Amino acid sequence: MRLLAATLALVGVLPASLSVHAMGELIGGDITFKGTVVAHGCSIVPTSENIAVDFKTISTKTLYAVGKSTPVAFSIELQDCSTEVFNTVTVTFSGTPNPNMNDRIAITAVGPNSASGIGIGLEEADGTAIQLNQPTSVVAISGATMKLDFKAFVEGEPDALSNNTLSTGAFTATANYTLNYQ
Repeated sequence: MRLLAATLALVGVLPASLSVHAMGELIGGDITFKGTVVAHGCSIVPTSENIAVDFKTISTKTLYAVGKSTPVAFSIELQDCSTEVFNTVTVTFSGTPNPNMNDRIAITAVGPNSASGIGIGLEEADGTAIQLNQPTSVVAISGATMKLDFKAFVEGEPDALSNNTLSTGAFTATANYTLNYQ
């Protein structure tokens, strides 16, 4: 009888201890991990993420006589360059194309008296024309930092030049660039 009473006492205590243990656990939710592993030959220097090219004042006399302004130099600066993954880089420029000119970026009016009849052209440092949405010449990655040098110019639309219909005023234009590593 003592054995039966001890067994019943043990059986009565056992479920209580199991429920205390079960109440100490709480099943949580899921954790999702994601990311992207990339290999870049270089990083862009923060000051080259948004480049401003100021043409200052451009005379219509110059545009009518020469067809375009004097090119203004600008650079895309790179840092943390390494040839462990890639050896060369090209740049592809894009933007809203001027419908009246091949490979020229359209300007945006900045008010009621804005310039018209012009587009923005790009060229490499040596004067080689840059086509929109096409990679530039290949440049070897050299050193931990490097600069990719380019020029921009304002060019008169052929019809506006031949018809003497350039309009004076302010303008803006936007281009994007993409680095292509090989």
